[in-house]
Amino acid sequence: MKSEGGRRMTIRGTAAMLLGFLALGASAQAQESVAEFYKGKQIRIIVGSAAGGGFDLYARYVARHLGKHVPGNPGFIVQNMPGAGGLVASNHMYTRAPKDGLTIAILQGPLTYAQIGKSPNVQFDMRAFGWLGSANITSNTCVFSKRAGVATANDLLTKSVVIGGTGGSTDFVPNLLNALIRTKFNIVKGYKSTSSVLPAIERGEVDGLCGWGWDSARVNGRDYFARGVISVGLECANERNPELAARGVPFLMDLTKDEETKKVLSFLFSYLVFIRPFVAPPGIPTDRLKALQDAFAATLKDPELLAEAKRGGVEIRYASPARVMGALNDIFDAPEAIQIRALEELRKAGWEGLRR
Repeated sequence: MKSEGGRRMTIRGTAAMLLGFLALGASAQAQESVAEFYKGKQIRIIVGSAAGGGFDLYARYVARHLGKHVPGNPGFIVQNMPGAGGLVASNHMYTRAPKDGLTIAILQGPLTYAQIGKSPNVQFDMRAFGWLGSANITSNTCVFSKRAGVATANDLLTKSVVIGGTGGSTDFVPNLLNALIRTKFNIVKGYKSTSSVLPAIERGEVDGLCGWGWDSARVNGRDYFARGVISVGLECANERNPELAARGVPFLMDLTKDEETKKVLSFLFSYLVFIRPFVAPPGIPTDRLKALQDAFAATLKDPELLAEAKRGGVEIRYASPARVMGALNDIFDAPEAIQIRALEELRKAGWEGLRR
C-alpha cells in the first residue's frame, strides 16, 4: 500500500506527463496551422536597393532556398524597392507592409544611425522589427596597390595615400579614420562605383579604396587580388574576420590606445554584425515569426545554399536574432557622450544618412 507521500508523487508525475503531452500537442497544432497558412502562398522579399547589388544578391540566394525550410513550403519572389539609401524600403516595412508573415525584407544596417541621429524622414524603430537574423557578419576593408607602400600598421598612420571615393562608406569611412586615428587618406571623389575605382587603381590614378565591405570585396575584387593589383591593408570592425585575421591584415582597434576613441569606433562599426539583415514587419503573428526565424537559421546552414555561395565566392556567416539584438542594444544603449561624438564625426565625414 502506497504512503500519502508516494500517492502525491504519483499524482505529480502524472500531471507533469499530461502537461508535457498537452504542450507537444499545442506545438504540433501550431506547426500545422503555420503550414496550412503558408501552403500554396508566396512570400515577398523586399530589397531596399536596385537589382544587381550586394543586398539584392543575398536576397536572391536566400529566396532560392528558404522555401524548403518554411512549413508549407511557400514560394518566394524578390521585389526591389530602391530609394534614399534603403530608407524607402525600411519605412515601408515598418508602416505599410502587411503584417501577415508574407512580406520580409533585407534592410541596410547603417540606417540604425539615422534613427539615433533623429533624421527627419525615419519612420521606423530598428529594435521593433521582427528580426530573422543576418545572412552575414562582415568587416569594412581598405585595399591598396603596391605603389601605396602600405606594408605595416604604422604605414597607415604615417603615409599619405590617394584613394578613390564612390560616395557612401568609401567616402565617410576614410574620413572617419582621418579624424579618429589620424590616417592620411586623400579622397578623390566622383567615381560611380567600386568597379570604376579598381581600374583606376590599376592605371595609377589612385592607390586604393577604403570602406569596402569584405563580403563585396572578396567577390568583386577577386581578379584584382589574384593578379596582385591590390591587397587588403586594414580591417575595420569590432571583431576580427577569420579569413582576414589568417592573412595577418592590420586591425583597426589595434591602431589606437585611446579608450574613448575605441568606444566611438566600436559604436560606429557595430552594424557590421547585421550587414545583411532580414526582418519581418513588427506585429506579425508570433508562430509565423518563429517559423520564419527557424527557417532562416536552417537556410543559412543548408548545404545546398552553402555550396552555391562558395561557388560564387559569397560569404555566409549567420547572426541569430539574439546576436543582432545584442549589437543593436550596444548601439542604442551606448553612453550619450559616445553617441553624440560618433554622430558628429559621421556628419563631418559626410554620411548622407543623417540628412535624409
